[in-house]
Amino acid sequence: MKKIKLTGFKEWEKEQMKDPEFVKACEEPDDDPFIETTWQLLKLREKTGLTQKEFAKRMHVSQEAIARLESPRYRGYSLQTLHKIAHTFDKKLQIRFI
Repeated sequence: MKKIKLTGFKEWEKEQMKDPEFVKACEEPDDDPFIETTWQLLKLREKTGLTQKEFAKRMHVSQEAIARLESPRYRGYSLQTLHKIAHTFDKKLQIRFI
């Protein structure tokens, strides 16, 4: 039986970044604001080197809450939560209608 190697997000992303079409899709904003928010949150957390658990501690929430926020299926973002995330990462929150 062939062994299946499980990879984390970073390994998966590294492999995907070899595909020019994937890179282009990542750089262009998504029409779905929830998926775009998820993607930005993942990239921001990764850039700062925080685990979900470390991020959760800074936000004063559970790791499960962070996992939920990072799920592309999650649709429960509130402005208050987004503002709290921005503050945690020392960023500003900007919302625009375009």
